[in-house]
Amino acid sequence: MYQNYFGLQAEPFSIAPDPNYLYLSERHQEALAHLTQGLQGSGGFILLTGEVGTGKTTVSRALLEQLPESTETAFILNPMLNEDELLASLCDEFGIRYQKRSATRKTLTDKLSQFFLKANDDGRQCVVLIDEAQHLRPQVLEQLRLLTNLETHDRKLLRVILIGQPELQDLLRRQELRQLAQRITARYHILPLTEADTQRYIAYRLQVAGANRPLFSAAAARKAHQLTQGIPRLLNLYCDRALLSAYTESSAEVLPRHLQQAHAELNGPADRRSGVKHPSPFWRWAGAFILLVASAIGSYSLVRETAPEPDTTTTMQYKAAQELASVWGLPEPPLDTDFCKWVKQYDLACLELSQSLQQLRSINYPALLYKRDKMADLVTDGTAIDTNGWNGAFLILYQTPQTDSPDEKEQWVREQVREHVSSEWQKKSSEEQFKALQKSQGLRVTGKLDEATMAWLASRASDFGPRLNKRASKES
Repeated sequence: MYQNYFGLQAEPFSIAPDPNYLYLSERHQEALAHLTQGLQGSGGFILLTGEVGTGKTTVSRALLEQLPESTETAFILNPMLNEDELLASLCDEFGIRYQKRSATRKTLTDKLSQFFLKANDDGRQCVVLIDEAQHLRPQVLEQLRLLTNLETHDRKLLRVILIGQPELQDLLRRQELRQLAQRITARYHILPLTEADTQRYIAYRLQVAGANRPLFSAAAARKAHQLTQGIPRLLNLYCDRALLSAYTESSAEVLPRHLQQAHAELNGPADRRSGVKHPSPFWRWAGAFILLVASAIGSYSLVRETAPEPDTTTTMQYKAAQELASVWGLPEPPLDTDFCKWVKQYDLACLELSQSLQQLRSINYPALLYKRDKMADLVTDGTAIDTNGWNGAFLILYQTPQTDSPDEKEQWVREQVREHVSSEWQKKSSEEQFKALQKSQGLRVTGKLDEATMAWLASRASDFGPRLNKRASKES
């Protein structure tokens, strides 16, 4: 209706997945890079999560377009299947012929195994993408895990990409799925668009639709981000309705009031009778990330306390925690949960220390550097470290060993230390081995398995997770 009025050749904000309107924000590009890297690794499962409408399907379609022609792909759009239906669907997607009336679970599994082996011999890779995977039954996920057991000495013959809402992560934390969870070698949680990306998103879609001038004022773009929180699907709905409102008023451009009108039409009028103001989410999270100054050493700590109202420090620390979680591909931290307790469900641990810059670089994980009267600085790969105002206190996340008992953990530590000390030191006591390792790597020499040493070992034990310097981990 408004296309001719604004000089558009098509609807710029249709919610249909038109590849011509594909816009990959920085976060979507990061997600795509994580998936691509995961497919190049040796693991069997890759996880992509995000809230409704954040662009998970967009990323998965972009990934499919980038896959080489030698890739055999199966895309499961309906996850409400039992084990037999899943196997049959995979056969159908891969073009495997079978007797549909008499096929048993063993028959389907054998045919898939033969297909994967033949594909590997021919130099082809098999990939399964499952959308809305939060609806998968645990038994079906276990069947998928069994399929990925087929492997050569250096790679899995089947890669599975699970795409779903945050509930998928809750599902994978169930006890009966712990074996599958340990096989996830890459994971990423897509966050909504930033305000800057929202403005670029709107401008890009309008340009593709044929607009030869800006149709949204800067204030309107900011309003769109405020109302939708940067969720692409909502942006499409709001912007389409706002264009219609502007057309109805014969306005030359979309203004903030048109977005507000779109909001009222899409959500209904606000209930003003009660006069109740809903508390800000930061009120519920107030005190969750407050910087405490320890006068003895001048260090800071992230703690969870109760506070009557939000303050600037609380808001800044929550934002810092969000950024650190995002670097690890985690979902947005909840407002009412201690951050360091929350990360444990992802087999991660917090490490808060007051050490030197050399020690931080040696451990080699992204870190939050605490500064006086400022928001904690996030230091990641390639970030120039600004030590102005920093007194040595930092917080990092590191992956905890995947062991089931204290004895297994002790064995894991022993094996990791042996990898990094000479054969001469391996004959000596554990205390002497720790001292030798700590001294050689620039860590504080304690002769014990302290948290800093544990984090250092974890960063060398696997390639999982981000690093300050990826080359340093490989060379250690």
